[in-house]
Amino acid sequence: MDTMIVLSDVISFIRENQGIGSSREISESTLLESDLGITGDDGCELLEDLEKRFDISFVGSDGSLRAAFGLGNNEYLFHSEGFDVLGIMAFLFGRTHTRVRALSVGELHRAMVSIKNRQVGD
Repeated sequence: MDTMIVLSDVISFIRENQGIGSSREISESTLLESDLGITGDDGCELLEDLEKRFDISFVGSDGSLRAAFGLGNNEYLFHSEGFDVLGIMAFLFGRTHTRVRALSVGELHRAMVSIKNRQVGD
């Protein structure tokens, strides 16, 4: 079993999975949402496909992605697709609805390596 997860392999997989051409630069600092437009269901599907391809699981013991990506309460990796009525209403009334934390390709890669290393150590 190959235990190495190389950044260039993750970038190649993202390109192929999301149909991103080679002319578009993707580096360690590239942000999935704001730079590549990967959001909502597309983001979730990308994470699922990465799990399958690299034989890892982002889901922690609590059933969420919080531990893998260091997410806090009301913090998520991707915006929902479409019109966010609840988010707009919360903003208008000065409340926090949810917070989406920007995720770079490098952070995604580091999370994957950390998960894989824990699996190998088990």
